[in-house]
Amino acid sequence: MKAIVGFAVLFVSMASFAKNTEVLLNSEKVDVSTSSATVIRTNATPETVEISFLVPMENSICERYETRMVYRTSGIDCGYDVFTRTINTGKRCIRTNPQGACLQWADTYRTETVRRPRSCMVPESFCAQYGTATTYEKDSMKIKFKDLPALGDSETEKFTVAARQNAFGSGNVVYDVKPLETLREYKVTQKKFLFWKRDFYIVEEK
Repeated sequence: MKAIVGFAVLFVSMASFAKNTEVLLNSEKVDVSTSSATVIRTNATPETVEISFLVPMENSICERYETRMVYRTSGIDCGYDVFTRTINTGKRCIRTNPQGACLQWADTYRTETVRRPRSCMVPESFCAQYGTATTYEKDSMKIKFKDLPALGDSETEKFTVAARQNAFGSGNVVYDVKPLETLREYKVTQKKFLFWKRDFYIVEEK
């Protein structure tokens, strides 16, 4: 039974891969419904093409919560102790001479009400079991075929492009771009621009 299940999964995976293998780059914008594809350059391919992929992104989620008692100091959860205190506000003159000079000073005070939070045991929810959730996000990149010789009507060149999450829980996507079947030898260089957030790759002759 395990062998049959394994074969079925393999067959489905291979069928899905074959279904989304090749994409023609015959317009300035191309959508791919998977995270990787073999892209095909033809004589109708623009110099620069923007390709959008659907990338699986894995993040941690809580699958089960439990409750525990914790010691906490909180007026909201435990209430307050209320008391008053006396505060010295300075000195004032209580006796002067006929000329108005102060002959005797006295301290002055005021009272204020103070609320102090109490401490107690309160229930707290926490995650007792973590799991992984996979979402699919659309991400795009650009390929520039820089100064490449024009292809004939029946000529094509193939490149593999694969998008993947940079790391578990990360929101960044990274790309692998490689020549697959080409008429000449090419090098692929990633370019980064200060105000351009998309990944940008340049394909040019070696």
